[in-house]
Order: sequence, then structure tokens, then C-alpha cells
Amino acid sequence: MTNGITGVMSLFTLRGVKFRRLAEYFLHLIWPVSCEICGRIGESLCENCRERIRKLEVPSRAITSLFDGNVIVRNAGNFTVYSAISYRTHIKKVIHAFKYNGRKELCRPIGRHIAEIFRTTEADYLIPVPLHMNSTRHYNQSQEIAKGMCDYWDIEMIDAAQWTKEIPRHALQAMKERREMPHDVFRITENIRGLKVALVDDVFTTGTTILRLCEACEKAGAFVVCGYTIASAGVYNSDG
Repeated sequence: MTNGITGVMSLFTLRGVKFRRLAEYFLHLIWPVSCEICGRIGESLCENCRERIRKLEVPSRAITSLFDGNVIVRNAGNFTVYSAISYRTHIKKVIHAFKYNGRKELCRPIGRHIAEIFRTTEADYLIPVPLHMNSTRHYNQSQEIAKGMCDYWDIEMIDAAQWTKEIPRHALQAMKERREMPHDVFRITENIRGLKVALVDDVFTTGTTILRLCEACEKAGAFVVCGYTIASAGVYNSDG
């Protein structure tokens, strides 16, 4: 008798799960929502992925859920940029989440994990690529990533750069247009003469933005060690 009751309860539970998933599917058709990391429908950030993000708060070599260990080294002129992962992975969804969906809280723990991947840096200060003049975002994702890296390396961040003119969003530009970015597009607003610095951005595509910032920093008298980004996008080889 007990086994029969248990079986009936299990059947209703199973049917309940199926009904809930079916309801989620139809709700998704009307109002599309899916996890920004794994793509599961019905939630903007599912419970499993939320747990993976939460674990990034603790610097540990065991935390590899968002990164595959394949560091990418690219060159922009004589300037070397290190990226923690290819943009052609699930990390693209995470980057879109903090760039376009307001998920600021993802940036700093990811920055800490990037710093852990590279272990150490020769730089004494980090300088992030500034937020675009015409951006509607209320925070600078590159600055938040740099803060996380500084937390791990125990160094300082200097918000030292500003755009001198409005530049169209990279997503709206062709590769050729990106590479033709003016050389005077950044101004340095802090005294960085003699400092050993590294530059931080979210994605390396053509490398022009971070290269222009490198040029501005060197013109201001800083020694630029290298650049760091979360991901590397576009077509590239060992020469960048």
C-alpha cells in the first residue's frame, strides 16, 4: 500500500516537473528569457550558473568554470596584450551580460580570477580603458575588471584616461574603421610620469583602442608593461 502511494506521488511530481517546464517554454515564447551563461530558458541567470559566479568571489586555482586555461597572447604594434580566453566561447554571453544587461556585479570577481590566471604582473598600477563619452552605461566595466585584478595583485588602479572625442560603438564599426581610430583619441588626466603600468579592457578585437591608450600613456611618460583583457575576438594568430 505504501509503495502504491509513493508511486502515485512520484508520478504527480514527475508530471508537475513536466508541466512546469512546459509552462516555462510557453512563457519563453511570449516573453523570451534565458540564462546569460548556459542558455537555459526561463531565468536570466540560472541557479547552477549563479553558483559558478558566486564561487569566483574566492581566489582559487580550482575555480575554472568560466575559463579554459588557454591564454591568448596578441600584439598591437610592439604592444603585447594577454587575454584569458577566446571570445568564441560561452564567455561572450557573460560579457554581454555586464556590457548590455547591467550586470556590473560580474566584473570584479572575473577580474580577480583573471589576475589569478596570470599569477603576477610586472606593473605597479593598472589603467582601464575609459567609458565612451556617449555611453549610457552608469559604470565602466573595464574599471570594475581592473579593480578585481588589483584586489588579487594588491596593486593600485588609476583612472587616468579620458576620450577626447565621441567614437562610434565598436559593435557598429567594421574592422577597417576600428583600425583607423585617431591617434589623439585619449587624454591622460593624472600624473603618471615614471610609473610602471598595465592597461585593462574587456575584449581585444583589433587592439586599436588599447594601443591608442598605450600611446597616450607613453606620451605622458609612463612605462607600459602590457595589456590585459578578458577575451580575444576576431581572426588572429601568434602575431596578433
